[in-house]
Amino acid sequence: MASPIAPAVSAQQIDRFASHGYLVLPDLFPPATIQKLRVEADTLLRDRLARMVASRTLDPRVTWWRLASGVPYVLKVKPVVDLSPAATAMADSLALRSVVADLLGAPPKLMDNKLMYKQTVDITAGWATLPVLGEEVRKHTDAAYYATCGYPRVLTVAVCLDPCTETAGALRVWPGSHRHTITMIPTANQGPVVPDTAAPDEAALTLIAEPGTVLIWDAALVHASGPNTSGHPRRLLVLGYSPAHPDNGEPR
Repeated sequence: MASPIAPAVSAQQIDRFASHGYLVLPDLFPPATIQKLRVEADTLLRDRLARMVASRTLDPRVTWWRLASGVPYVLKVKPVVDLSPAATAMADSLALRSVVADLLGAPPKLMDNKLMYKQTVDITAGWATLPVLGEEVRKHTDAAYYATCGYPRVLTVAVCLDPCTETAGALRVWPGSHRHTITMIPTANQGPVVPDTAAPDEAALTLIAEPGTVLIWDAALVHASGPNTSGHPRRLLVLGYSPAHPDNGEPR
């Protein structure tokens, strides 16, 4: 008789994820795999920016704005798996999907993907009409947005490509907040945000992580990140997984 397949995460980790809403898995991917994705991430961003500058046309995949100094700042490129073989390989990897399946309690379906950059870019962008914002990603959850897209349950996975230190704008989470209904308030350019009264700063935990670490959180968890003042890149591959529908993998 064949031996049963061992779970990718322990029962204790599954219980902790259910109660706290997040999990940190160090060294899930080797340095060579991370370096390959770093190279593709840089090439992808350079190519998208060059196309925009040459055509003087905004790219719908690129989310960017100006800082108060006037310098262009790129937050993310979305989607990316059709542009980056390394991102596709990571999203489809058995190591990652096994972990997500154990936490979801069901086979996972990839439903969102992006590269987060959080970096200024040295390009001529006087032609672009961009909002002026800061670097901070304010407190928010993603569950309500995903629900309107037909995905009532989503786990977010972030693969760290660079050191995620506090000065680099590491992820901040509010443990246990995914178990509460939180009403967000609209903003002009940054989407709905969670008010401080619902997620006090003193209740937050900063997830410091090394390259190759995987951060996983429930989409209903309140999270945020500060500015990247480290002088170094802080790139993340961010993937969203929902339980696959038993018939065709599509949401109900």
